[in-house]
Amino acid sequence: MPEVCGDPLAPAKLIYRLKLSIFDHMATLPPLTLLAPPVYFVSDAHLGALLVPDPQDQNVRLDRLLDTVLVEGKTLVLVGDLFDFWYEWRHVIPKQPFHVLHRLRTLVERGVAVHYLAGNHDFRLHGFLEGEIGLRVHGEALSAEVGGQPVYVFHGDGLLARDHGYRLMRRILRNRTAQRIFSWLHPDCGMALARGTSITSRTLVKEAPDEDRDYLAHARAKFAEGYRAVIMGHTHRPVEHIEGEHVYVNLGDWITHFSFALHDGLRLSLRYLNG
Repeated sequence: MPEVCGDPLAPAKLIYRLKLSIFDHMATLPPLTLLAPPVYFVSDAHLGALLVPDPQDQNVRLDRLLDTVLVEGKTLVLVGDLFDFWYEWRHVIPKQPFHVLHRLRTLVERGVAVHYLAGNHDFRLHGFLEGEIGLRVHGEALSAEVGGQPVYVFHGDGLLARDHGYRLMRRILRNRTAQRIFSWLHPDCGMALARGTSITSRTLVKEAPDEDRDYLAHARAKFAEGYRAVIMGHTHRPVEHIEGEHVYVNLGDWITHFSFALHDGLRLSLRYLNG
């Protein structure tokens, strides 16, 4: 008896073709770090910054998010600038974020994989977060796989076409010789210098949303490479942009928006933690 509704195997064939397309793209990508879902992404808390409107509320909300990750999540990805200034001297680290470091260590001990990407306020990652807290630190971008989908994660600093000066400054600040010279400063002097630089940086953050075009263009370039999702931060402006099977999310910040992203293994979405 003929099938009047068409090929009964059509849905299965379509799914097979989609999977083949994904695997073909993945074959051209760099090695992917497997992230077990649910995966939570958050960035730009700038803990300790002088210009945060309500530090107590910020910390309370971050505790709530980490409580949720502990109960429901398997992976947490911190996409840069968790701290307003982070520098690891040989025997000294900033004391202000002790509470959140303890919370992150607890997550690791309870089986949550915690990844940390360097942002533009992470001046020197020198082994403490990996060795003492148990984080998995990535100096630049992270190419990952979540639920069989390739995902590109990057803090996002230096992407603007006109950021020539900033890219040069970043190269200098992350130069080993420059970092060695800074390490000779007493930590109190180094922290004071960093705070002054941070205030200047935060007051110079561009507010024009037309800059989002540069970030979307970068995301589209990553889509063309085979990534299904692109996640960035840095702008402090939450964005969720969907193009067919692709999605770009900018995480916003954990200062005024309290925005984050969740990948449940099927799709990536932007979320907010309400007060």
